[in-house]
Amino acid sequence: MLGFVDTIPVGPKTNKIIEQLVGSAGSIGANREETLGGSSRDEFIRYNEISLRGANESVRWLRACATKRLGAQQQCLALLDEGRQLARILGKIVVTSKRRSGAVPKLLP
Repeated sequence: MLGFVDTIPVGPKTNKIIEQLVGSAGSIGANREETLGGSSRDEFIRYNEISLRGANESVRWLRACATKRLGAQQQCLALLDEGRQLARILGKIVVTSKRRSGAVPKLLP
């Protein structure tokens, strides 16, 4: 991600996008690391939910970069695809964990 944001021209209109993208992407990994040290299933779920929010936010900022053609587009599109995949994985982890803990009722087929 840091390599990609280095390709975005710095300026008054892009500085906030760069800052938000770096923050949201960094949040994903940091909170996933916290799941490893979680002392309960609730903590595990909570940190994965926060990681999921970071992934969704990263996707939003990458979509904005793609739409406005900010930065290296091939790299942006690859990161956008990766972000979407990661969000789906994290979403599945959260839903499955909640279901196993009894927090989410099983959907009918």
